[in-house]
Amino acid sequence: MGLVALVAMGTTLLGLNFVSVTPRQASHTVAYASTVINAKHQGMVGNAKKVNNDALQKMINKWDGAVTIHVPKGTYLFDTGNIKLHSNITFKFDKGAVFRITAGHRVNFFYPSPEAGYDGGISNVKWEGATFQGDHTAKGQSVFTQSLHHAKDVSFNKCVFDDAESPTGHYIDIDGSHDIKVTNSVFTGFNGSLDYKEAIQVDYSNYKAMSYKHPGDQYDNLPSYNVRVHKNQFLPVSRKSGEVQSYAPNPIGQHAIYDHGKAGIIHNVYFTNNTVVDPKPLMAKGVATIHFKDVSNLWITGNKFINQHVLGSGNYIYLLNTEPDYNMTNLNIQDNTFTNVRPTRQYIFLDSSSATDPMTHIKISGNKATTTKKKKAAFLKANFALTGDTVKITRNSVKTTKAKKTHVKPQQTITHTSVAQKLKKRKQTNKHEKYVSGLASQHAQLTKNYKKYAVYNHIRGHKNWNVLKFNLKKHKGKRVYLDMRAKADTGLWYRIRFSKKTSAKRYWIRKGALTFDKFRKESFDREFDLMKIYPIYTHPFNDPALAKQKGTTADLASQRVKVTHRVRRTDSNGKVTTYYQLTNGNWTRALAFDPKS
Repeated sequence: MGLVALVAMGTTLLGLNFVSVTPRQASHTVAYASTVINAKHQGMVGNAKKVNNDALQKMINKWDGAVTIHVPKGTYLFDTGNIKLHSNITFKFDKGAVFRITAGHRVNFFYPSPEAGYDGGISNVKWEGATFQGDHTAKGQSVFTQSLHHAKDVSFNKCVFDDAESPTGHYIDIDGSHDIKVTNSVFTGFNGSLDYKEAIQVDYSNYKAMSYKHPGDQYDNLPSYNVRVHKNQFLPVSRKSGEVQSYAPNPIGQHAIYDHGKAGIIHNVYFTNNTVVDPKPLMAKGVATIHFKDVSNLWITGNKFINQHVLGSGNYIYLLNTEPDYNMTNLNIQDNTFTNVRPTRQYIFLDSSSATDPMTHIKISGNKATTTKKKKAAFLKANFALTGDTVKITRNSVKTTKAKKTHVKPQQTITHTSVAQKLKKRKQTNKHEKYVSGLASQHAQLTKNYKKYAVYNHIRGHKNWNVLKFNLKKHKGKRVYLDMRAKADTGLWYRIRFSKKTSAKRYWIRKGALTFDKFRKESFDREFDLMKIYPIYTHPFNDPALAKQKGTTADLASQRVKVTHRVRRTDSNGKVTTYYQLTNGNWTRALAFDPKS
């Protein structure tokens, strides 16, 4: 039996549904084995070298009916451009299939709307298992954006949006669209020049709102509705040390209303069971990690909001009514957990500038906040009375927990070596000895003339000091780790280890045997906002004086601090690290501050 006969009978073979598909440029109907097409077979190349913009667009244009595009494993490189979608497309990515953009380029996947109205755009677009990967380099932020206009029935499931959000925009821009689902996906990294921009914007059909402005699109100020964002993660891009390299995206929200909402107000937005870790602190008045303006039927429920390496925003959730004749209603913030988000104002702020009856049917309950900050922020505030039968504020709590401290058991300086050696009994000859301890993770290098030095069990002149049998040659040019220095009649000394492990054996050596990083100090009179959690030291880290840790930037009473001096530390590889001195004399990394403040 031939393939065409199988199609006519509607037969299913090996799990594939045989259907008839008409390519746009064909003049007759051609039978294909399935509506599933293979991206590589259609000209896309996943070698991380060849640019795929044209190949993807040609494939989408050719298969203009209902189609599933199967993307096999590979890295598919893209250059700056725009990809136009149509209705009834499903993208299915294999594990290891990645759309990649780099070098500051930008791709907009846009959903055109040649007509006004909720049916003016395209519908039924699905992304399954897609990975959109960018980067942030000296050439700029590389960007993938989904720009939805009058779209409906669009879903993203098990997708990854990695370090590719526009500094002035969004990952997914939902404008005048409805029935949009984002589930089980991961969003990482935001290097915003406009700090308040969110990964998922819920907005209106308006030219100003669009991430990509497609010529010929028709605008009508219709609001988006029925947007469901469920079980996603919004995470930072982190260094190996765990420090934040790029903040987590602000997860969801919007900041505008057009023509006073005459065409309607954004409604039916569900942000549920998501996890948000380390978004950028937003300190300006009127902004927040999650911000909605003139919205109704809003659910923010069951989410986990966590700060690990960054400090808090002024407000975490901010709901704003700007229209005097509009009543925001059915606002639900329930069963969320806030872990060390440390807001400087309050966790939730309800704001109405002029409305006489601004918000009703408010339910804020079952939320739990824990913080290590001694001074707790209020959980909820409003600039109008939270009264009436429709307002339910119950079972919300803010608790203070103790910060976890890691305790390292101190070790004694060694009194023996792995090589059998008889140690001499000596009397103390030093009249003066002064010891200063420091962080055990600090380090220096052995000097080139290391051969003239020896290692000791104690500093020379201390009771029972001895030169130890030790092969320094095998450590030539390597770093040694320091945890104590001593000044005595016999000179300056450091206690060292030849391993990062604090349990390693420790020896004493003269200062002359070590080469330290270079430090250049200068006056620097400025005020900055603290953003990230970094250790606070008594000296810049790796200073020959040896720094001790005095808590972290999270312990400071205010996130607005004055800086008095700056030190640039240059290590043996030429890497420069900058430290700022606070008015109390202590130091922390310049990366802890917002440079724009």
